[in-house]
Parts: sequence; C-alpha cells; structure tokens
Amino acid sequence: MRLMRGVLRITSFLLLLIGSNSVNGSLTADLHAAMAFRDAMGGAISTAWTGNDFCIWPGIVCEPDTLRVTDIVLRAGDTSDTTLANQKLHWTGDWTGLISDSLCLLDQLTTLIVTDWGSISGEIPPCITSLSRLRILDLSGNRISGGIPTDIGKLSQLVVLNLADNEISGSIPASIVDLSSLKLLDISNNKLSGEIPSDIGKLKMLSRAIMGGNQLSGSMPTSIAALSRMADLDLSMNQISGSIPEQIGSMPVLSTLILYSNQLSGEIPASLFSNTGLSHLNLSRNSLEGKLPDSFSPDNYYTVLDLSYNKLSGVVPKSIGSVKYMGALDLSNNSLEA
Repeated sequence: MRLMRGVLRITSFLLLLIGSNSVNGSLTADLHAAMAFRDAMGGAISTAWTGNDFCIWPGIVCEPDTLRVTDIVLRAGDTSDTTLANQKLHWTGDWTGLISDSLCLLDQLTTLIVTDWGSISGEIPPCITSLSRLRILDLSGNRISGGIPTDIGKLSQLVVLNLADNEISGSIPASIVDLSSLKLLDISNNKLSGEIPSDIGKLKMLSRAIMGGNQLSGSMPTSIAALSRMADLDLSMNQISGSIPEQIGSMPVLSTLILYSNQLSGEIPASLFSNTGLSHLNLSRNSLEGKLPDSFSPDNYYTVLDLSYNKLSGVVPKSIGSVKYMGALDLSNNSLEA
C-alpha cells in the first residue's frame, strides 16, 4: 500500500511538472512570436513593446488564466474618447514594416486587427489559416499586396474578414465559401479580379458583403439570393456584366444594394422595387434598359434611389410618387419621360 501511494505521488508530481513545462513552453513561444512580430513591424511598436511581460504590451490581450495571447489590436491614430474600454489599443506613429509569419505561432489567437497604418506592406502570411481559433481578421487600410490565402476557408470560426483598402490582387479563393461563421466580408478597394464564386450562397451567416472598387468580372451569382441574412451588398466599381438576378429582390432583409459603375445590362427586376425593405438602391452608370416597372407603393422608403446614366426609357411610373419617403432620387441621363 505504501508503495502504491508513493507511485501515485510520483506520478502526480510528474504530470504537474509536464503540465508546468508545457505551459511555460507555450508562454515562451508566445513571447518569441510577439517579439518577432514586433521586429518585423518596426516603428512605434519597437519602442512600446519592451520587456518580457508581453501581456502588458499595448495592443496585446491575454487570457487571464493561461496568459496566452488571444488578441492583437493595433489601430492607427489617437483618440480622446474616454468611453473606450482600453485606451492602449490606439496608436500614433509611423510603421513601415511587414506582418510577420511569426503570428502563426500564436495558436490561441482569436482577434487580429492591424488597421489604417497605410505604410504596412508585404503579403498576408499563408500560415495564418492555421490559426483555427481566429474570429476577427482585420488588416484594412494598409498597403498589403499578394493574394488572399487560397485555403482561407480553413478558418471555420472566422466572423469578420476585412481586407479593404489595400493592394491585394488575384482572385477570390474558392474556399472562401467554407467560412461558415462569416458575417462580415469586406474586400473593397483592392485589385482583385476574376469572378465571384458561384456558390457564395453557402455563406448562410453573411450579413454584409462589401466588394466594390476591384476588377471583378463575370455575372452576379444567382446563389447570392440564398443569403437570407444579407442586409448590405456592395459590388460597385467593378466589371460585372449580365443581368441582375430576379431573385435578388426576394432577399428578406436586404436594405442596401449598391451596383453602380459596372457593365450590367437587361431590365431592372420589378422585384427590386416591390421589396419594401430595400432603402438604398444605386444602379447608376450601367447599361440597364427597358421601362421602369410600376411596382412602387406607399410601403417603399428610400434614402437613396439612383438609376442615373443607364439606357432606361418610357414614362416614369406614377406610383413612384406614392412612396412613403424619397431622400435622394436621380433618374438623370436616361431616356425617361415625365
């Protein structure tokens, strides 16, 4: 019996020692990863991130119990807003570095926000798709180039993907439709080309898709209409052609549809005007033709209705005067009659 108790004590001690070594090893790995990230970024961060206690470095958030890095939040600019919970997350200074692939060693990371620095360049590290806990990836407002990682769809917990206002090129990866938790997709104002994935309708949680200001081509996938949570869709300033799918007008919570400056043709689906939840509709600067459908009603409420610079003809339907509210209305540069 004494021998058995002795064995149990030794076993418990060894397990505790192994656990402690594992934790210490993870913390050391996080420290080295954070230091490598700091060194690659340079600028203001190199003077702010000093010492070995990385959990108190500005912009880093650690899990209280394990002290593992969970969030990196580095937004450019300063703020005097005293309501912010964490003033340390806003910076001034100049960064001109890269986003190091050392980030991929932070295997507990759930949030990565590095935004609006303007001079941060380089590519998105392909290994970022190994961060299986990542929920927010926001690298907007920089000079990031290269492509979106082809296996971005591996980030099954990702809720926000914001890569807007960079210099990202290539096509939208086919795997993006595997981001089953995604609610916000913003890839606007980049150099992306090619077609929108035809099965984008698989993103059942998506509520905002902002893809304007690229070089996207092809037609609007009809599967977009299957996005029952979609409220805001912006595909403006691309090279999208073909007709607007009739089914788009049946999207139950769609409130904003911005398609201006494309190469869309054909008639405007009547369902767009009978959708009383759609309050911001901009189809200007396309090649849309035919008559305006007489589908307006007192339930329509428009903050913006812009159909200018198309090839519309015929008489403006009298029902347009029955709408509940009309903010900005522009029907100019068509062949419409009053």
